[in-house]
Amino acid sequence: MKVRFFEIVLALACCGASTAKADWEYTKWGMTPQQVVSASKNLTREGSDLHPDSDGNVSKLIASYQSGKFLFEAQFGFDAADKLASVTLVLSDKSASMDMDMDVGSDMNMDRGPCRDLQASVHAAYGPPQGGGTADMLYSIETWQNRKNKNNVTYTVLYGTGCYVQYSAITPAGAH
Repeated sequence: MKVRFFEIVLALACCGASTAKADWEYTKWGMTPQQVVSASKNLTREGSDLHPDSDGNVSKLIASYQSGKFLFEAQFGFDAADKLASVTLVLSDKSASMDMDMDVGSDMNMDRGPCRDLQASVHAAYGPPQGGGTADMLYSIETWQNRKNKNNVTYTVLYGTGCYVQYSAITPAGAH
């Protein structure tokens, strides 16, 4: 029981799930880039990849973020109206890209390493995934709707590359 309690505390600390509100940490959905810079106490810097992600958001700002044993690059995604729409926590551990052992003819071993630890923490915080999918030996995505915090949560592992957790606002049905 003591170990399970520790895992839950670690998961809540790791993923910013300790507050019962929408948004992520010191930001609020809909902030402008200037407001995010101010809210971060000027700890953000300009992002280098200004291409839209699959949701159409552009990571205009990035910042280092640490929670528990995990060190992340927080990427602040802004929509076409230049409003904060997502925060992606990319695990900064260089060994994350080596999170699997592959031998000829064997299955991937995802039982150890930083991405597996992060996945376990996300599972402890949100429970079994509510959705997602995989593409054989390319990626795996798990999704949750955290209604308590009013956030969509997505855990993604790109095999051989790394992993990340993304937060975005739950959009009411019919809203765009």
